Amino acid sequence: MKICAIILAAGSGRRMKMDTNKVFIKFDEQSAVVRCLKTFEATGLFSDMIVVCKPEERETIERKANKYVKSMRCIFCEGGQERQHSVANALPLVSEDTDIVMVHDAARCFVTERIIRDCAASAIRCGSGVAAIPATDTIKRTKRNVVEETLPREELVCVQTPQAFSRELIMRAYAQAEEDGFLGTDDASLVERICSEVHIVAGSPDNIKLTTRADVEQGADIARKQQMSDIRIGNGFDMHAFAEGRKLILGGVEIPCAFGLDGHSDADVLVHAIMDALLGAARMGDIGGLFPDTDPNYKDIYSIDLLKEVGSLLTKYGYCVINIDSTLIMQKPKVMPYRDAMIENIANALGMPRSYVNVKATTTEYLGAVGRGEGAAAQAVCILQKKRH
Repeated sequence: MKICAIILAAGSGRRMKMDTNKVFIKFDEQSAVVRCLKTFEATGLFSDMIVVCKPEERETIERKANKYVKSMRCIFCEGGQERQHSVANALPLVSEDTDIVMVHDAARCFVTERIIRDCAASAIRCGSGVAAIPATDTIKRTKRNVVEETLPREELVCVQTPQAFSRELIMRAYAQAEEDGFLGTDDASLVERICSEVHIVAGSPDNIKLTTRADVEQGADIARKQQMSDIRIGNGFDMHAFAEGRKLILGGVEIPCAFGLDGHSDADVLVHAIMDALLGAARMGDIGGLFPDTDPNYKDIYSIDLLKEVGSLLTKYGYCVINIDSTLIMQKPKVMPYRDAMIENIANALGMPRSYVNVKATTTEYLGAVGRGEGAAAQAVCILQKKRH
């Protein structure tokens, strides 16, 4: 499934009485357009991203995209007189093998990964997925300042972006609008003219569009809230059998022992459990996918070095490790004398204070394979926070 994003960044600051494009307004030291691009990238859904901008601002936006967006191809094109014209300029750049096209206003820079994913999922299932929230005010139709009709509020929604459609559907809708000379206010209004069903996806009251000065103030509050609330929790577990002729490495510490743990790497169960917890919290799979045991590059590798790679990956995608709690499960040998050294290794590998890393040890009271001394296991939990800058 190939999905392309069209990001509209060719607006202005006219209604804000600003001299610059509103997509350059910063929240937590990061401009609106960068926040938007990074959120789309973080979903991992998109093969291409077409950024629509003014010719005189292309160099600036392209420089920002190249700095902050690493895993997607960014294509740039010129904006039009109206929003609809900007999308029309971008559509010919969508590759023919694309399945879904998603359009989003860069001025809605507080969009979340969840909303993006939900819109994409709806478009894959039903051909369309448009973010919207229920109307909370009573809406009346008027003419010359006289009420003509009160619309049933339970049937009304306030439409946002992203708006996602099958490539064939949005292409056909825009072609028909051009032929008819029709100018709509959003992509869905064009699709509605040729399709009986446009599907709504739950948006968010925080997914505001920067339009007025009041929106900037509200946006600052939303940015602070997102910064504090974007918390991820992960858990990991690993288990290895004992084997002769192997070093026993736990938490990056070599522990004197007549046997070690069997595995492709150094079989450090403690570090492996921690890595799986971190990757799980960030929705990045597991260590088997990242460091496969079929790759000779990882044969007998020091797991603390792999933990450093995981830490670098988390940093790349804007995650901060808040804390780690882990438990070694083994009958023998005793490992608590090496606890401080383990904590030091783990904290250093992730560049975090050792006071936020905990290592415990327990036995199974001689129950099961671990209790019989056949191997060792470990489990870990962690908390990540997704940073916005």
